[in-house]
Amino acid sequence: MQTVTFELQSNIANRMNKFIQLFGSKEVMFDKFIEYYIKKLKREIALMQIDLNKYEQKYNMLSSKFYKQFENGQLGDNKDFILWSGIYEMQLSCKQKLQKLI
Repeated sequence: MQTVTFELQSNIANRMNKFIQLFGSKEVMFDKFIEYYIKKLKREIALMQIDLNKYEQKYNMLSSKFYKQFENGQLGDNKDFILWSGIYEMQLSCKQKLQKLI
């Protein structure tokens, strides 16, 4: 077993101790937290994919292809394109976080 040490503000430390008591052990608490965060990321990715699908259908282009062209300045600053690229970037960020956790 490895030891992990955190330096926390007292109010955060108190909240963590309450969670540890609630879950019965530090291991279970952290396992539940990671499990929750993975589910949250998966939900966010799925919801963003719904939005991305709408843009892909509207403009008949995959988001990955759109993003490369948008980043290269080939598409302009259409409001849809700005929103589409933002959603795509957020989804990429969530996917990267998810990969680190699983």
